[in-house]
Amino acid sequence: MNNTYFIGDVHGCYFTLMSLIKKLPKDSKLIFLGDLCDKGNHVKEVIQYIIDNNHTVVKGNHDYMMEQYLKKAVQDDMTNIWTSETWGGYKTVNSYKDNIELMEKHLSFISTLPYYIDLESFYYNEENKLVIKKYYLTHGFGAPYQENKDSKKLMSNRVGREYSDWEDFSKSEKINVFGHCDFEEVLFDDKYIGIDTGAVYGRKLTAMEINTHKLIQEDVHKEDIVWKKY
Repeated sequence: MNNTYFIGDVHGCYFTLMSLIKKLPKDSKLIFLGDLCDKGNHVKEVIQYIIDNNHTVVKGNHDYMMEQYLKKAVQDDMTNIWTSETWGGYKTVNSYKDNIELMEKHLSFISTLPYYIDLESFYYNEENKLVIKKYYLTHGFGAPYQENKDSKKLMSNRVGREYSDWEDFSKSEKINVFGHCDFEEVLFDDKYIGIDTGAVYGRKLTAMEINTHKLIQEDVHKEDIVWKKY
């Protein structure tokens, strides 16, 4: 699986994403860790690019909220917590309000996204030894829920908030790669890696290569995050 990259939360930052992708090998396979929508200015462009290129995505909590509320928000001018400044759903509403057909197409796509992906990678290291890495890909911090697989927890759980139903993942062979929790820098641990580096908050978008864990990053483009209601 050479040239496979995991990409953190895009949040409608289309121009940032395009610049990041230009830094990757042309034959790269991309796996997005959720939250394609909300907060950034170019939601429909991000989702259309992913559909056009058949990229893989796990469902994020913002994608889930889009699936639940977008159609009613666009058609009935509904206001709720998702369309507030905090969630940034109004950016998604603005992206589709003049294109209902595209909205329906994108909602159908979002509805198909899985809450987790199990993945194995095989490669030979510099000593020509076979290395096998197992991954558990989720949007939220999914390492404590590898058996439970509760969809909402896989989308919304965070590092540092330990709950009574957490499973012991210390002996798991899988590395949980996730987004959701924005960090100043990528969070590396033996059992998990958090790669959301807060592009939509003015920082950077991160791609991580599956075998080497090499990071490729792009500073956010200002046209992606001008925070104003149209």
